[in-house]
Amino acid sequence: MEFLRGRLNGRLSSELFTYPELRSMFFTLILDQFFIFFIGVLSTAMVSSVGEAAIAAVSMVVSINSIVSLMFTSLAAGGGIVVARAKGSGDMDEIRRAIGEVTSLCVLVSIVLGGLLYVYAEAIVGLLYREVEPLVVEYAIRYMRLMCISFVPYSVFNAIFNIFRNLGDTKSSLMLTVVINVLHLILSLVFINVMNLGVTGSGLSYIVARVVGMLVALVWIMKVQNTYGVRLRNFFRFSRAVTRDIFSLGMPLSVESMLLQGGMLLVQLYLARLTTTDLAAHAVANSILMLYNTTTGALLSLTSTVCGQCYGAKRYDLVRRYGKNLIFVGRFALLATLLILYPFTPLLLKLYHATEQGRPIIYTALSIAVFSLPLFWCDGNIPSTVLRVAGDSIYTGVVSVCALLLCRCLAGYVLTIPLGLGVPGVWIALVLEWVVRAVCLHARMRGSRWLHIKPDKQG
Repeated sequence: MEFLRGRLNGRLSSELFTYPELRSMFFTLILDQFFIFFIGVLSTAMVSSVGEAAIAAVSMVVSINSIVSLMFTSLAAGGGIVVARAKGSGDMDEIRRAIGEVTSLCVLVSIVLGGLLYVYAEAIVGLLYREVEPLVVEYAIRYMRLMCISFVPYSVFNAIFNIFRNLGDTKSSLMLTVVINVLHLILSLVFINVMNLGVTGSGLSYIVARVVGMLVALVWIMKVQNTYGVRLRNFFRFSRAVTRDIFSLGMPLSVESMLLQGGMLLVQLYLARLTTTDLAAHAVANSILMLYNTTTGALLSLTSTVCGQCYGAKRYDLVRRYGKNLIFVGRFALLATLLILYPFTPLLLKLYHATEQGRPIIYTALSIAVFSLPLFWCDGNIPSTVLRVAGDSIYTGVVSVCALLLCRCLAGYVLTIPLGLGVPGVWIALVLEWVVRAVCLHARMRGSRWLHIKPDKQG
């Protein structure tokens, strides 16, 4: 144990961060992610109790809503990087401006996009899912409109949540996670299982929980944990420099994320050719994978915070060093997570009311993911965060979109439909996507162009 602690201390300690600090941040982020994903698993399980049509409808809407909501969530991520850089440089005024501006921008974007999606929900679902059963379509339209209403409060909550993470205040982000997710779970139980509102109950639970979460987040950042002097006047006031930085970091990520979700929508289109049982099994496997991914979300958040602050402090040598070391540490962290969580899969399937026909499909899909996550996920995903905090968003975006189109869309279609592998074909294609991303991103990190500085200023 002492040997392992010594190795980690040597890899992760520096002038800006110590190993104990990063360890504390990492485990807090894991708890944070666990609450997000585990409550999501329980919520999806409650919806699945309504029937396969309900779970299939929710899965379809998630893909569509994600494309729209990614605009303001990506701006929040870009703003978080600006905040991390400002903290690294010690500029308190820039921190306050970034907090106010990114939150305000997210609100404005969510109002416009949520309104458009609400109005055209029926047309969008009808256009994309013509071959789906009428009951599934009805559920999907109803659920989509309810989720659109929740976009505005969620945009505020998500912006402040990302800000706390990038400041390194993981305890505050954990507190916000607990509040909104526990409330969502309780409301889901009441609306779905007690009041028998089905898909409508799931949507209403999101609306109420996100409104309360927004109010708590605002009080927390302006009253309870306001070490940076944030005031109401900092919101809806824009400066050209900060707004430019937020958009230069957030918009490429937003475009990339929307294209990725568009690719996922293409996946949903060819999956729609399968049976309702296949669709439900894929949705359940995806939800359980989110729980397995508790560590992955924590790793990406830690990478963004640490490398962002190092970049702001102009310690470009530490940006590269932490990027490489977090990939190394992440592989073992993922392996440990899977060894702990995978044995609980049978219990999770009971929560989802998985049918006898769907269970083998779910197990096959999850087995593919469990084998591949420790081997390929870190190398295919952590470098993109490292490159992005340095402003190298265009390269990462091109790699991500091309890998998705070639692997999950094209190869996934061939494996799933013509070759007849069904749902497992999509999951094999997902692994291929990680491998392609890893090769391209590692090649980029070996050079210096991604730092966008002259070679003589790297250390």
